[in-house]
Amino acid sequence: MASEQTPLLHYRLTGGSIQAPDASALLRPTGTSGCDVKPADSPRRLGTLFGVVVPTMLSMFSVVLFLRLGFVVGQAGLLQGMAIFFLAYFVIGLTVLSVCAISTNGAIHGGGAYYMISRALGPEFGGSVGLLFFLANVGSSSVYLLGLVESVVMDFGQQYGGALPTGYWPEVGYGSAFLLLLMLICQFGAAFYTRAIFLVLLMVTVTYGAAIASLFPSGGERSVVVVLNSSMHLNVTVHAPNLGTLRHNLDSHYIVDYTTGEVATFFSVFAVMFNGCTGIMAGSNMSGELKDPSRSIPRGTLTGVAFTYCIYNLTAFLVSSSCPRLLLQYDYGFLRTISPVPLLVSLGVYAAASSASLSCLIGASRVLYALACDRIFGHILSPLTMTSRSGNPWVAVLFTWFLVQCISFSGKLNSIAGIVTTCFLLTYASVNLACLAMEWASAPNFRPTFRLFSWHTCLVGLLGNVAMMFMVNPLIALISLVALSIFTVFLHYQTPDMGWGFISQALIYHQVRKYLLKLDVRKEHVKFWRPQILLLVANPRGACGLIRFLNHLKKGGLYVLGHVVIGNLDTMPYDPVQTESSSWLALIDQLDVKAFVEVTLAASVREGAQHLLRIAGLGGMKPNTLVMGFYDDAQSHDWFLSDRAFADDAENRSHEASVCGPTPVQQLRTHFSPPRGAEAVRLLCESEYVAIINDAIKMGRNVCLARSFHRYPGPPLQKRFRSLRRGETSLQSTTRSDGETGTSDLETGASFSVLDEDDDASVTIDVWPLDLLRPDAAFYLDVCGLLALQLACVLGMVPAWRGARLRVLLPVEMFSGVGRKSLDNASGRLDNATGQTDNGELGGPGTEASASFLPLRDGVREAEASLRKLLSGLRICATVRTIPWDDVVALHWCRSNCGWTPDSVEDVAKTIRGVPEKVYAPYVDAVNGLLRRTSGAAAIRLLYLPRPPSDQRMYPAYLQRLHQMTRHLGPTLFVHGVDHVTCTDL
Repeated sequence: MASEQTPLLHYRLTGGSIQAPDASALLRPTGTSGCDVKPADSPRRLGTLFGVVVPTMLSMFSVVLFLRLGFVVGQAGLLQGMAIFFLAYFVIGLTVLSVCAISTNGAIHGGGAYYMISRALGPEFGGSVGLLFFLANVGSSSVYLLGLVESVVMDFGQQYGGALPTGYWPEVGYGSAFLLLLMLICQFGAAFYTRAIFLVLLMVTVTYGAAIASLFPSGGERSVVVVLNSSMHLNVTVHAPNLGTLRHNLDSHYIVDYTTGEVATFFSVFAVMFNGCTGIMAGSNMSGELKDPSRSIPRGTLTGVAFTYCIYNLTAFLVSSSCPRLLLQYDYGFLRTISPVPLLVSLGVYAAASSASLSCLIGASRVLYALACDRIFGHILSPLTMTSRSGNPWVAVLFTWFLVQCISFSGKLNSIAGIVTTCFLLTYASVNLACLAMEWASAPNFRPTFRLFSWHTCLVGLLGNVAMMFMVNPLIALISLVALSIFTVFLHYQTPDMGWGFISQALIYHQVRKYLLKLDVRKEHVKFWRPQILLLVANPRGACGLIRFLNHLKKGGLYVLGHVVIGNLDTMPYDPVQTESSSWLALIDQLDVKAFVEVTLAASVREGAQHLLRIAGLGGMKPNTLVMGFYDDAQSHDWFLSDRAFADDAENRSHEASVCGPTPVQQLRTHFSPPRGAEAVRLLCESEYVAIINDAIKMGRNVCLARSFHRYPGPPLQKRFRSLRRGETSLQSTTRSDGETGTSDLETGASFSVLDEDDDASVTIDVWPLDLLRPDAAFYLDVCGLLALQLACVLGMVPAWRGARLRVLLPVEMFSGVGRKSLDNASGRLDNATGQTDNGELGGPGTEASASFLPLRDGVREAEASLRKLLSGLRICATVRTIPWDDVVALHWCRSNCGWTPDSVEDVAKTIRGVPEKVYAPYVDAVNGLLRRTSGAAAIRLLYLPRPPSDQRMYPAYLQRLHQMTRHLGPTLFVHGVDHVTCTDL
């Protein structure tokens, strides 16, 4: 049978000698993190009565029943007094309902409220509340201890006519002696604690019975003396319960409280009364010693609360019917005054105070022990996990005793009481929050057997406890909330994953599902278009730069990392997708990107890509853009060796990591193999790669191909890109010096017409919105160019790229046509094509392309003006640059050794279908040279991606042209759009 911390794997239905397999050997418990300490198996000896009912009653009675009930009735009257009882018990009663619901939803271990909150709300919030709850119990134990000492001194102190010495140090000594006795009781364990509270219960019962009997004096009345002040005494008569006294005490009559010197109010009386109602967790704190906590906690707590509520109301009614108001207002300890045996009432006060202090002391030690075992605060609390042979956490008891002793040195009862009450209320509010969160999450496994609750009761209980906090002391309440927030944030970054589950995930799931159903794809509009990216990655070790870049480009949209595992599930012992998904999620955490992961199993990469394109996303959130790395033979850069996110420094190899296993970085390095070499066998051929592009376009997805992103430096931009520019400049100059004999006139003219003086001082994003492989289509700016503009604009809106300048580069022909002289120059270039260098730069003697200084055609100016107007309508802030490329275009027109020039749009339309695979290689080399001269220093360049040819036999040639065009360039993004992405309307 699985333990109460593990998923249920085996459960024996019949007897027999055959043992079921141990669940822990099959699956690691979900209740442990692999680094925490399992609590010792202490014997569970306590039942419902002595484990929950008696501690709860004694803690809620404490000294309020004997020393503060007269104050409530005397100031507020019977009616308002009962209203105070009802309001106080209504708030704590709602909390009790939440406690009952949580405690009956599964197995409960030691720690009480801390255990419930931490397993429901997670280790961060649970650890913070558990720490405050522990401190509240420590402070409460000190408060009751100081109250006990105060009562003893008032009865037997020399200042009040007794024999005991009074003063600071004697009173500290009395308190230390009492505390030492309580600590010894706790050290003997739960069994001895049970016997002790049984004796205390007998004493309190006898004392309460004697106090009630004193309200029925022999002869029907008794005269007592009320001390108004040091010089005034008043004789009053206590009668047997009668209607006359009851009528006189029904209404409120607020006067000066002689203990504070201030006029009492309804809320001040409520605060005093509520301080005595904060013992509802006394039984829950002993959850580790209870035989059946899921049964005992709800039954015992409800019984204890209901019983004390009845006793308070009954006592208030009898007191109002017997005692005159002056007695109640000027003698809060009136039960001793009217009792024939005052010492007997005093013994009841001592017993109630000591039992409440004992309950808080042992409860605090159990909460501390649970915190230490869970290792929420690391190894600093490890010594507190030591236990005796019987399972008693004696070290935690000693530490708790030491803290109580330190607080008792303050000797200030009133200053501590407000802090203690606020911390208790904060804990109760957290219990209601935990139950509310689980109810709202609608998790199928939240099905407590106790059903007398709803989210309404949880919410009202939460708000009620928070209101009570600020009613008791607004400043302390505010400080407590700030402290809780600080502890929660600290634990969020310091606590490892405890494996308890996160209620936040269930709540997020519930809300996301609800709003995904409302996200209707039929209501999509181009005004609200955003990139929703599916990035296909083979090995993330060579793609971290691209992953980070696309994390900037998504603009709040969907971002999915897709990976295809090649194989057949029929031939595999298990599904490898699950293991792969876990590693990819760890990678996302390490890179700190906001992305999802989709891993699929397929016979080929193309088939897997089709799966991902169809099924990635959910509802209205599905990828609209496919991004792939470029297909080439370049050696992939291993980001795991250079990226700071994967640095294996001393921090990553901490002591806890050595105990719990390899660090996340080491696990990632082990799982993901190094990038392939240039000669490695590929799982994807050229034709299949281009076919994936074609498939995505057929499926209505935009396509982007990313090249040279191993040179993407990432933010901060300015410094890194300047260093990258210097490297690119040196690379280009080195390449030219190795293979070039001179510089062409076209190269010189282009450089003067494009570059600005401040280009070296700023980061630029260059967009080439026209198809450079189809210069005959240069009249058109289609959806591909608009998508490139939109993506560049989105990138410029990212904070890390906000300082970058957007440039739109428009290639134009500077002459009225392609003249004979230009054609001759182009023919000369073609004749020398065999002598070109590998980098694609055109050599040979200079030409007359410097004639670009001639006046521009009207069509060029019109095209530039139209583009500026379009950018203005699209609200895109960009600089438009015209790039003369007459000699480059001349190479395109000379591919068939003729000087034919298109005369009409119809002639252009005839040439732009199926042309890319037939483009002449020298023309593509010239385009590459133009790109390197005009955009070589850009941070990122976005180019038009032509649609693949219809003939699959031409796929390799198509890919070769793209490779040839972007050779020796920095980070480049080919863009092909299939749908509208922006508009000029409001």
